[in-house]
Amino acid sequence: MAEGEAKFDPSVIGVEEEIGQFDITQEQIAAYCAAVGETNPLYTNEAIAQAGPYGGIVAPPGIVHSISMGNGPDAKIRFGNAAFHAGEKMEVIAPMYPGDHITARIHVKELYEKTGRTGSMLFEVRRTIFSNQKGEPVVATEKSFVRREVVPGGE
Repeated sequence: MAEGEAKFDPSVIGVEEEIGQFDITQEQIAAYCAAVGETNPLYTNEAIAQAGPYGGIVAPPGIVHSISMGNGPDAKIRFGNAAFHAGEKMEVIAPMYPGDHITARIHVKELYEKTGRTGSMLFEVRRTIFSNQKGEPVVATEKSFVRREVVPGGE
């Protein structure tokens, strides 16, 4: 492997794996809202939520981040000596209700190299789709990670 050359397993790109399942409960919604300071009445006030567009309490979409799940496919990346989270997008597709059973499935969407002002980088983009018990997607996330070589004491 030449200096700066990325090595990874491209066969995992697009291969979907289940990484976890969880149930949405009224108690879980209330605890999440209390923890993050969420005050939207669609998540916190049953009387107001019943008159709202969903006919009752729904879960804040960010609740999917409060559940510990697996990592999914391993691209066996060998590149650089530093890695960091480079951003995330969330697409809210449908509401999650108390009583919903959510399944999370993830795949490596893409792996690509790029050269920036500080040198070569390898980007990994992972897409997770959260679906309810009917198999309907409710939330999708895309997380980007960057790997690069960092020289100690350098820029």
